[in-house]
Amino acid sequence: MSLKTRHIVLTSLLLGLTVLCCVLIIQTYHARMPLVGRLFYGTGSAAGNSDLRPGQNEPHGEYYKDRVIVLMYHEVMKNPHNDAGALSISKFERQLDLMKANNFHWITMDQYRGFILRGDPVPDNAVLLTFDDGYESFYQDVYPILSKYEAPATNFLIVNTIGNPRHVGVPKLNWEQVKEMSRTGITFYSHSFDSHRYVPTDAKGKHRIAALTGPIYLKDKGRRETKEEYKERIKADLEQANTILEQKLGTANHVLAFPYGAFSKPLLDICAQLGIDVTLTVKDGLDRPRQSNGFRLNAGGAQNDPDLQVALMKQAKQRLGHAHFDRAPERKREALWTLAAMMIVAALLAESAFKLRQQKRRMSNGW
Repeated sequence: MSLKTRHIVLTSLLLGLTVLCCVLIIQTYHARMPLVGRLFYGTGSAAGNSDLRPGQNEPHGEYYKDRVIVLMYHEVMKNPHNDAGALSISKFERQLDLMKANNFHWITMDQYRGFILRGDPVPDNAVLLTFDDGYESFYQDVYPILSKYEAPATNFLIVNTIGNPRHVGVPKLNWEQVKEMSRTGITFYSHSFDSHRYVPTDAKGKHRIAALTGPIYLKDKGRRETKEEYKERIKADLEQANTILEQKLGTANHVLAFPYGAFSKPLLDICAQLGIDVTLTVKDGLDRPRQSNGFRLNAGGAQNDPDLQVALMKQAKQRLGHAHFDRAPERKREALWTLAAMMIVAALLAESAFKLRQQKRRMSNGW
């Protein structure tokens, strides 16, 4: 290869690496650069939906195809009082009315799994209704409404709290209620056995993480878990939840809603080992085929406006279709490696430029 050709190749390579490095830097730090983030990723539901306005009902509306909105609820009850996390039954029923009036179609978890795992077809404007934590109010208040609308739904259970007389806090379902509802098509899956909590990772408890997401501090041993101990702990928890669900309901558990929506690579690997092939987070987004770790759109809480909720769902393709999981740590490493490669190429390019100048000087001097 001649010096000139080598110089051109190195210049092109440096330009390509520069562009790649810029892209990786944007992907790493876009959360700190809102304008750039919106340019590249669009506006997610949390990024700016203050401009939403209720619209007219569209009985034949088509808002998205080959996609699913998974709605997430926690407690839904007749009288939420001062519970900011609870949605009133009247608002929930209003949501269902609006979904029906605007041509949304509720699907089952089995349909969702088929769509995610195999790309099975789903109706246009498909919606999956999901509820977290297994509250008793689901049986008392929500179940009758779901039956009235013939709406399928899934509830994710913190298995150790179900039918547990030692459970302290908001009342939970018992297994008789769960079995009764499951016979009518309501499905129940895992929200962990007993890992729905934040736990410390150091002796002083200054740093806390969701229990399934990483090594925690072992007070009795005065140290943090090893990676292997962490994996063993979360595997035991999820395995116990799977076993009890299968014993009580007669079907294997293949779905997990991550507590707090938090997950890690080891957690995803453990799920795969245990036959959990669909997982769900709490990040807004529109789910597509083969996306086994799914988005969910929050539809609960005392501040929810059903009309605006459905207005957002009707614009899901534009407002939620660009959602992505944060890959900043990976991108940061890739950016550093790319920067190192740029420095090597730049050094080779400088050497090439120096040799070219020498060659030209010799030629001009008639050597």
